[in-house]
Amino acid sequence: MAVGVGWEVDPGDQPWSDFHWWKVPTKGVLVLVLIGKEPVYYVGHFVDGRMWPCLKDGCGMCDRGVGSQVRYVMAAAEISSKRIGILEVGRQNGLQIRDWCVGRGGMTGLVLELEKHSHARTSRTEVKLIEKEVGPWPYHVKEVDLKRALLLTWKKADMPVPRGLEGS
Repeated sequence: MAVGVGWEVDPGDQPWSDFHWWKVPTKGVLVLVLIGKEPVYYVGHFVDGRMWPCLKDGCGMCDRGVGSQVRYVMAAAEISSKRIGILEVGRQNGLQIRDWCVGRGGMTGLVLELEKHSHARTSRTEVKLIEKEVGPWPYHVKEVDLKRALLLTWKKADMPVPRGLEGS
C-alpha cells in the first residue's frame, strides 16, 4: 500500500474487502441513501447460510442441483453518519429499485427503507422508497468499485471466484 498525503485515498489503495456490508436487522428498519450510478450483479447459490458465487461451467453447486439467483450489489450510505457500505438485494427488490431509479432519473440520492418480513434472519426483505431530501453529498461521494469489492470479499472468505474475475 502506498503512503499518501491528505484526506483523499487513491482508489487503488482502498481496502474494499474491509468495506461494511449493510445487513437488514431482524427487528427494526435500515434506512440508506444510494450512492453511485448503477449496481453490479452476480448469480449465486444460497448454501450454508450465505451466498456463494456461481462458477457457471463446472460449478459444483449447479452440478448438485442447488438453485441459483441473481443478486444486485450497490453502494449505499447511512444518512446520519454518512458511513458508506455495500447493500446486496435479490432480484425482486433489485427490479423494484430499478423502477424507482428510472422514474427519478437515476440511482444516486434514492432513500430506501429496508425491513425483514418477519423476525427470522433469512426472511424476505421488503424495500420502500422514502421521499426524503438528503442534500447534495451523495452526488459527491467517490465511486465504489463494486466488482473489486465482491472479488476481494470472496477471496477473503476463501470462496471460489467466477472465471474472468480472478485477475481483477
